[in-house]
Amino acid sequence: MTTRVLPRHEWPRLKGTELETLWPLLPQDADVLVVEEDGDIVGCWALYLLPHVEGVWVHPAHRGRGGVVRRLLSGMRTLVYALQRDTAVQTGALDTEDGAVVAEMLKKLGAVELPGRHFAWRM
Repeated sequence: MTTRVLPRHEWPRLKGTELETLWPLLPQDADVLVVEEDGDIVGCWALYLLPHVEGVWVHPAHRGRGGVVRRLLSGMRTLVYALQRDTAVQTGALDTEDGAVVAEMLKKLGAVELPGRHFAWRM
């Protein structure tokens, strides 16, 4: 078995892995680590720094009217662009009624739902 960082031009080989839907969104400075056996990818894991936006909330009296959401989106774009990084961001939507509304909004914005549950830990 061989362990190596997969060059970006080989990332389409990730089709069929957990990174299949994610690799097109990875920033330019991302690394994808693979384990290969006989030239086949048998394991992979990506390392990337991606801004994470979290905790979107709109007062119930302002939901469904769009003004607050438009302002939040515009302001967040400004904050993300100021980072001078790739403009993709990551966020979550809770498994609640409000979270379902957020999930629908994200889909309308062109967000791609990532598989599984997400965790954080210190290395």
